[in-house]
Amino acid sequence: MQKIIATIMVLALTIAAQAQRDTIGVSRFTAIYRYECKTTDADGQPVTDSMYIAVQTSGGITKSFPYEEYDRQKKGGSRIADGYLAAQMHMGTVFTNYPEGSITTQEMLYPYRYMTDEPLEKQDWTLTNGQDSICGYVCQSATAKYHGLKWNVFYTEEVPASIGPWKLGGLPGLITKATDAKGIHTFTLYGFHQEETPIIFTRYVTWIVPDGRGKFAAQRVDYQEMKASKFLAYKKKVLGNPRYLKDPTYYAPDPMTAFGYVENSFNSSGDNVRSVAGVVIISNPHQYQPLELK
Repeated sequence: MQKIIATIMVLALTIAAQAQRDTIGVSRFTAIYRYECKTTDADGQPVTDSMYIAVQTSGGITKSFPYEEYDRQKKGGSRIADGYLAAQMHMGTVFTNYPEGSITTQEMLYPYRYMTDEPLEKQDWTLTNGQDSICGYVCQSATAKYHGLKWNVFYTEEVPASIGPWKLGGLPGLITKATDAKGIHTFTLYGFHQEETPIIFTRYVTWIVPDGRGKFAAQRVDYQEMKASKFLAYKKKVLGNPRYLKDPTYYAPDPMTAFGYVENSFNSSGDNVRSVAGVVIISNPHQYQPLELK
């Protein structure tokens, strides 16, 4: 059967149909952080990647996720191209204490969506004497080692929520800044919104894809589930390979060969982003800098 080559050009919204979503809480505020990662490009030149993430909390559950998803949730629609930075920087959606006593992480890594689970471990913070003012809040300092990296953070008791960006938390106040000891990863509080927003947990998505007969059909896209430690080892193997910087899909089938189509959409800057069933294909890879070593 002749290969079907379908290119879907979308200027505003990619054509995702639905997602199986559960509201697992209502957050009374949203903290916005700027995440920066110092790395190198394919030519070995230093670059600093950056993106924004949103953090919600309710009833002991915390959700840390890319700002674009938060923005789409408020405004409606779904533009996968705006998720390019999250895919390039390997920043997933993290649910802390959901299910209770666990951390659940959802992340895209071509050609699949992954969902991992791990036990919720207490972070053993040591309070130190540093002080600062961040985003208008008086802050104190603390340090801890978590999953192989030492973190230096500031937190504020003016916001009595024991949470922070990504998987960090457990202090007597909101984390306002967190930097690993080597200065590779930095999270800095950028904004704080007093608002009520639902905390959404997505179990799977339904994507619109070519059906091979000139029309489109709904395709359910499930997460590939695995233990967090196994997925971390897989990412290190795939993303840490020198081939990744020159050919970021070297480890997987060519999308046209495997799927018969590629979606093209444009982000807010007008850049073309390729994807398959909503899973971004990285075109400008940078050196992988893991947030966890173990």
